[in-house]
Amino acid sequence: MKVYVSIFLFIFSITACETAPVETESADYPNAELLIEAEDLNAIASEAGVIVIDAREEPGDTLVPGSVHFAARSELADPDHPIEQYLIGPDTFETKMQEIGLSENSRVYIYDSGNHLSSARLFYALEYYGFGNAAVLNGGIQGWLDASLPSSDQHSKAEQGDFEVTVNEAVMCDFETVLAASANENQVIFDARSAEEYSGEEVRAERGGHIPNAVNFEWNKVLESEGTPYYLPADSIQTMLKNFGITPDKEIITHCQSNVRGSHAYFTLRLMGYDSVRAYEGSWFEYGNREDAVIEN
Repeated sequence: MKVYVSIFLFIFSITACETAPVETESADYPNAELLIEAEDLNAIASEAGVIVIDAREEPGDTLVPGSVHFAARSELADPDHPIEQYLIGPDTFETKMQEIGLSENSRVYIYDSGNHLSSARLFYALEYYGFGNAAVLNGGIQGWLDASLPSSDQHSKAEQGDFEVTVNEAVMCDFETVLAASANENQVIFDARSAEEYSGEEVRAERGGHIPNAVNFEWNKVLESEGTPYYLPADSIQTMLKNFGITPDKEIITHCQSNVRGSHAYFTLRLMGYDSVRAYEGSWFEYGNREDAVIEN
């Protein structure tokens, strides 16, 4: 395992797909290579080096053919960490990824039930741990079925991969960083929770409310609200982000309750070409349970 903490790695995290590009693009998003349509995935799924990951917890018997299963939300949660659902450590992550066949030269495509939460959680973990050639299937398995593509009823078995972790600490931040960012006009705290959680009406920790100056933009606003939850067009998403002051000229810090929705926000910003994005991994599970946390309602 290799661990580097440097400006170079931050640049790597936002440009890795340029050095080892996913070969298909979707719509007109600035980083369109991060989101793939079902027809495009079907065309390349059997190519050498391609790994299709089913990130759902309970996949059932309707699967993308050739996909391997990795229950992202549960597999990525460290059961021994004091902060609930905190991301597993580098050694454990490296082992799990090798077991599903990930290698340094792999191209990864992730799908879930359709809302991209599980896919985005794994996408974020991959980028944090130094793998920069992953994309998400737009609409998940629902998008696949909408395209009337063939499905399978069982997952594939993967050969052992050789992926090695390279921790990119520039895309994660801690409590102290978030607290300082709340008073910094050049940083935006992107709270991806519901309005009820943000206001403190719905309490999921010792205290409810929000981080001072945090902007509440619920994660699912960037998705189609009816039918298959495809991503909205790029111009629609950018308009909404701009209206909330979430602009590319500032550093954006995403969070939610457990950084699952925060990871979705992170992925959305990456898709939209934002260069300076990091996630608060502790999220409200940490912040709302700390006595020294400054909270607004």
